[in-house]
Amino acid sequence: MAIPWNSNVKAAGQLTVYDALTSGNWVHIFKIALQLFNGLGLPVKMTQAKDEESANVVMKVSTVDGKRLHGNTQLFHAQGGPLEKAVVVLPNDPQSSAGFVRGKEVVERASLDMMKVIAVHELIHACGLENNDHATDDGVFYFPLAPSGTGKLIVPAQGKNDRPMPPLRLAQSTVGKVASLWQ
Repeated sequence: MAIPWNSNVKAAGQLTVYDALTSGNWVHIFKIALQLFNGLGLPVKMTQAKDEESANVVMKVSTVDGKRLHGNTQLFHAQGGPLEKAVVVLPNDPQSSAGFVRGKEVVERASLDMMKVIAVHELIHACGLENNDHATDDGVFYFPLAPSGTGKLIVPAQGKNDRPMPPLRLAQSTVGKVASLWQ
């Protein structure tokens, strides 16, 4: 169930995001991810915070289970209350399976395009959407996304047209859920 931000944050129409992606594969993704998110046309914008303490959202890298091809966003709020903080945790070395060769799995490091999609997906969670709010029809907020074989991510569901991302797209279901939180 989606969780709205506190009234002061909602009234501002923006989330401030602190960049704790100071090393490794993600170091150059932060500003790109904010720009891509802001280009989605959602009723909330993301801006860079000057410090972690005052930020609404913190983006950082995890060293635990660091090879996953997806991140995790933790939403902090009192029981039944509005959101007060979100922490986006990205895998330090995201990888995808390229298949099997002679019975042994071959993995590839995630491309820059894949990392962009992962980061923006998690920023959408930071708007107040939980895992049960994932899109079931299409777009960057679908879960699980899958490697395209060309360094991008696709919606792997049967009957989808396998359009690789980026460029990013949102399902109308995701637009509606985010809009309902930020009206």
